[in-house]
Amino acid sequence: MAEKPRFYDAKLVKIVSLTPTVKHFVFEYDKTADTRFIAGQFLMVHLEKDGKPHKKAYSIASSPSLAAAKHQVELCLKLVEGGYVSTWFFGLKEGDVIRTSLPYGVFTVKEPWQDNLIFVGTGTGVAPLRGMIQTLFESDCQKKIWLIFGNRYETDILYQKEFETLAKEHSGFTFIPTVSRSPNWTGEKAYVQEIAKKRFAGQTQGLDFYGCGLVPMCQQLKQALIEMNIPKENVHFEQFT
Repeated sequence: MAEKPRFYDAKLVKIVSLTPTVKHFVFEYDKTADTRFIAGQFLMVHLEKDGKPHKKAYSIASSPSLAAAKHQVELCLKLVEGGYVSTWFFGLKEGDVIRTSLPYGVFTVKEPWQDNLIFVGTGTGVAPLRGMIQTLFESDCQKKIWLIFGNRYETDILYQKEFETLAKEHSGFTFIPTVSRSPNWTGEKAYVQEIAKKRFAGQTQGLDFYGCGLVPMCQQLKQALIEMNIPKENVHFEQFT
């Protein structure tokens, strides 16, 4: 049975611009708030639209340990043209207070861990993957962890230095950024599903795939994994429109 969501106000304590259209938000809760969640889950933001209650789901981009230690959660949002909530979010200032509820969702790392945990994301779909990867390292996971992260341009690669540092510090972590539209990019240029097929060709056991992004990418990745004969119980998705 799913845990009943808990409603709390959260104070915006930090905003970081990652790209011209993507920002990283840090929200802090009162110390009495029960902010427990499982890495990969999302929260709901509550506001008004045209005088009526409105809500929007956002994946939590941080690990549960941050909530436990500092009563903070992090979100990663893209400004969507014509998007009511993202426009509202981008108008917030540090010190503003918003209404939230949490936790929601079943997109979490499954146990026991497989030998290879492969995270595949595009754009802000990396948000829950970031929290899941952070939590695995905090749990001293000794399995091989992969992040295949697709974007249009190299300037769109969110948290790039963070993931590159993780790869240097942990031999079991492989970070594969791939860019589809930049002539100057010297790294991978294929779509994420093509990278997955190339890297794991011929393997069907000991793999768990976690994909997050827009619906078309998730559908294409799902089809690729079907063609690779990956068991459906080892394929997990969180998709958004």
